[in-house]
Amino acid sequence: MRETIVAGNWKMNTTIADAMAIVGGVLRRNDEFGRVKVIFLPPSIWLVPIKERYRSATLGAQNIYSHLRGPYTGELSVEMLHAIAKYVLVGHSERRTVFGEDHALINAKLKTVLQANLRPILAVGEEAKLNIGKKEKRDILALVKKSELGRSLVSATRGLSHSQWSKMVLAYEPVWAIGSGQAASGNYANSIIGALRAMVVQLANDKVATNIPILYGGSVSRYTAPDFAQFENIDGVLVGNASLRVAEFSNIIEIFALARARRKNENSA
Repeated sequence: MRETIVAGNWKMNTTIADAMAIVGGVLRRNDEFGRVKVIFLPPSIWLVPIKERYRSATLGAQNIYSHLRGPYTGELSVEMLHAIAKYVLVGHSERRTVFGEDHALINAKLKTVLQANLRPILAVGEEAKLNIGKKEKRDILALVKKSELGRSLVSATRGLSHSQWSKMVLAYEPVWAIGSGQAASGNYANSIIGALRAMVVQLANDKVATNIPILYGGSVSRYTAPDFAQFENIDGVLVGNASLRVAEFSNIIEIFALARARRKNENSA
C-alpha cells in the first residue's frame, strides 16, 4: 500500500504556546494513528523548539528559497532545515497568488529540495472547478492536461529524473476550495487525482505513478474527511485551519487510519 499522509499546514498562525500544545496534544494520541504518517508544517520560527521538545514529531517547512545561501533577506534555505525538517511544501496557491511565485521559481525550489534529500510536497490546483460531469477517465485526463492544473504539474516538475519523482508527494489543492468552507466532493477529488496520477505515468513512469502519494487539500474538516478517506486513490489530506485544533486534527488522522486498516483487511482477505 502507498503511504497514507495527513499533513497540517498552520500557515501564519500560532504562538509558541499554541505550537507546543498542538503537537503535544496530537502526539499523545499517537497509538490511534495506525500507519498514518502525520506531518506538522508550522511557521518556520517554531521548527527548532518543536523538534527540541518533541523528537518524534515529523516536521516540514511551509516554504524555502531556491538558493542555498546568499543575500536573500528573510528567506530560508534547505541547508538550514536539513537537521530539523524532512518535508517542504512547494507551490502552495498562496505562494503563487499572494507572493507571485511563477512556474520557473517553483520548479527551481522543487529541484533544490530534492537535491538536499528532503521530500517536497508539491501543491497544484485550479482556480475554477473543472466541468468533469460524467466524463470518462480519458476525457477527464484530457481536460486536466489542458487546464492550469495540468500545466502547473508539467511546469513544476520539468527536468526531474525518475529517482527524484519517487521522492515526491503531490497535493491536489483546488484554489476555489481553499479557505472557502466548501471542499470538493470526494468523487470530484478522486477523479481529478486519478487524472493527475495518469499524468505522472506520462511524465515519469508506471512505477512512480503507482507509488507516489497524492493528497487532497482544501477546506478539509472532520466532516469532509470521511468523503475523501473512502477512496483508495486519495492517499491522505493536507489540512489547513482544522490542523490548529487538536481534537479535530486528531479526528481526521483517525478517519484515515481506520480507512487504511479497512482496506488492508479487505486486500488480505
